[in-house]
Amino acid sequence: MTTEIERLRAAARVAPGPPGRRITGDFSQQPDLYAAEFVRRLLTQDYRTSRAEHLAWVQSEAAQTSEPLVIGLVPKELRDHLAVYSVTDAVSQPPAVLGQNEWTALGLQDAYTTVRIEGVTEPMAWSTAVSSGRISDPGITGREVAAAVTLHYRKEGKAVTSTSSVAMTLNIQGPPTRASWGFVTAVTYSSLAVSAS
Repeated sequence: MTTEIERLRAAARVAPGPPGRRITGDFSQQPDLYAAEFVRRLLTQDYRTSRAEHLAWVQSEAAQTSEPLVIGLVPKELRDHLAVYSVTDAVSQPPAVLGQNEWTALGLQDAYTTVRIEGVTEPMAWSTAVSSGRISDPGITGREVAAAVTLHYRKEGKAVTSTSSVAMTLNIQGPPTRASWGFVTAVTYSSLAVSAS
């Protein structure tokens, strides 16, 4: 955990994007809808546009919790950077938002993604923690979102696609602690290639 906190401390700070891009309406008032919409927007990436703007949107959705089971050993002064860090930092596999070099390289191939949400569930580990009284913050919850993400790009002048099956577990914070739902942190993220054309 210490090395992860060191990486979080060293990560670039991102300012929130314009409030007009925030998730609003029914999507912001119901946890399943919010989780699905957040993941859909997070994984809908146009590599011909600015990665910094995409991360600024993530930061504008950021919410904080003091729930020990969620934030663990993260120091208070670093918690407002946790949202962006959790979708950009990965050790064993590519993160939900690729690094600047990969983003730029895909932009040169006119690449972008489209996303189909396939399901939202409450993780068993989370519901068990809630039912056993181990969660103290009434506004925090966990969701796992399954999605199909299709990458569209050009290869030797031809339009090609590749589709991946993605699963993302995230913690979100909402009523009664705050007025609408917001994104706290990505817990797990996995992507498995399933087809190419």
